[in-house]
Amino acid sequence: MAQKKSSHEKFFDTQKNDEHVLKVFNSYYRDHNHSGKLYSDFPDFFMVRPSLLEGKDIATRPSEKILLEDFIQRAKARNGHIGVSKHRNPKLGYYWLELSVLPFRLGDPVNKDNKGEFFYVLAKFIEFTKQNPKIYGDLTAEIDSDKDLVIMFDGISRMANRLSESIETYSEDLLVSYNRNWPASEVKNLLNSLKDNDQDWCQVFFEYMMYVMSNKPKA
Repeated sequence: MAQKKSSHEKFFDTQKNDEHVLKVFNSYYRDHNHSGKLYSDFPDFFMVRPSLLEGKDIATRPSEKILLEDFIQRAKARNGHIGVSKHRNPKLGYYWLELSVLPFRLGDPVNKDNKGEFFYVLAKFIEFTKQNPKIYGDLTAEIDSDKDLVIMFDGISRMANRLSESIETYSEDLLVSYNRNWPASEVKNLLNSLKDNDQDWCQVFFEYMMYVMSNKPKA
């Protein structure tokens, strides 16, 4: 989720962006307008309080009404926000919006709009194992001797860095939620999310994690 500040700042304060958010949502879901200056005037990603949308008759299409209600209720359930990601088809010149529920939690389905959050959390776990090798083993221990690991760690780092600009705008806890003590249940969720990720090398990294954890140093 990359974005830049400047003229888009009016969207970033979730307590004060009501007018701007509703203008976007009404244009998109009520007027079905998917092009024009409005879309260049708001950022590639911003966050919305679910309470702002709740109870408002915004969408006109039944499928979109159900979609919005689902995101509102799921965001409320975790005391979080709805993330709005803007995409553009350069050939046809139209925009579309993708919604997500934040903060991202391990166990959530990983898709193109929240991969940055997932890999950010994965990077945090890798750092945890480096600092606490006796708990799960050090995932970085063999990086100097294995070129394939270098490629995978580089990929994880690049994907995690997608969140760097968003964290300049929003605090980490608004974007991701994970237990920094890494209990076994949290690691299990991480492994499941990694195994189900659609990038080719994620299955390999899952197997590598299983190997490291099964051969961790004894206390």
